[in-house]
Amino acid sequence: MTYIKCQQVVKAYSVSDHEIVALRGIDFEMEQGEMVAIIGPSGAGKSSLLNLLGGLDKPTAGQLAVDGENLLDLKGRQLAEYRLSRVGFIWQNVGQNLLGHRNALRNVTLPMMLAGTPFWQRKKQAKELLDAVGMLEHIHKRPTQLSGGQQQRVAIAVALANQPNLLLADEPTGALDRENAFQVMKLIGELRERYGLTVLMVTHDMEVANYADRILTLRDGALGQDLSGQQEDRKLDDEGRIQLPSAVRTHLQVADRIAVEIRPEGILLRPEEDEDDDTSALLAEMLPQDKPPEKTGLIRRIFRRRKKGN
Repeated sequence: MTYIKCQQVVKAYSVSDHEIVALRGIDFEMEQGEMVAIIGPSGAGKSSLLNLLGGLDKPTAGQLAVDGENLLDLKGRQLAEYRLSRVGFIWQNVGQNLLGHRNALRNVTLPMMLAGTPFWQRKKQAKELLDAVGMLEHIHKRPTQLSGGQQQRVAIAVALANQPNLLLADEPTGALDRENAFQVMKLIGELRERYGLTVLMVTHDMEVANYADRILTLRDGALGQDLSGQQEDRKLDDEGRIQLPSAVRTHLQVADRIAVEIRPEGILLRPEEDEDDDTSALLAEMLPQDKPPEKTGLIRRIFRRRKKGN
């Protein structure tokens, strides 16, 4: 059953006299109970997509539906109820997840109080959630008295306070060390099964993304390659060789040469056409960038003289 459906979603922001397009015609679907990770560098549009699905923002164009309901039709109290009870958020920054002056128990009961849940029921449900995330013995501690991993566990309990069906996670492990990051991801997976959650997570970390059922790339506001099923455990041999997926090999084998570029989200292999001379290669070494500048007649003459001198 399709739970999330985005059709040609565009999001543009006006900054001074300029328009910045964060999302460029996104077409995206998720099944109920599925866990999807969207991976990409900072500024790719990942958080913009989460904000739209969470009802925190409106698209500039396109259609956006969650559980069969068009989010563009929600206004006022309906929109507030959607954000409060039907979707849960986990942010990278603890300041967005937890209030510093409230202990763990009171942080979890706050969304319930806003939703009108009776006091006796709030306390009971909050303790059950804190127990589920392994934080029952820390219910009276404030965020500053907890480690980063413990804070994020409490944040997950807060996100699930009003029993939402959709969990949105924006870089949920970005502020954690590797051990705590993996523990938090394992916990999210367990809670997903326990509460029947649909989970959409954005990250720049491929190891974290591997906990999802499906991995999509997002770059420059556009969804790209589906990396699902391509994350087998592959290791470099002593000569630095790795076995690439067949789809990647098919794309690269027609290239004259392959450029290798290290980026924050991973390693980029880019096919390039060969040239009659080595001008582009020399320029790429001197001026590393996505696309070497166009060659001018002056540059050609300089390198031709150098060749003749040799």
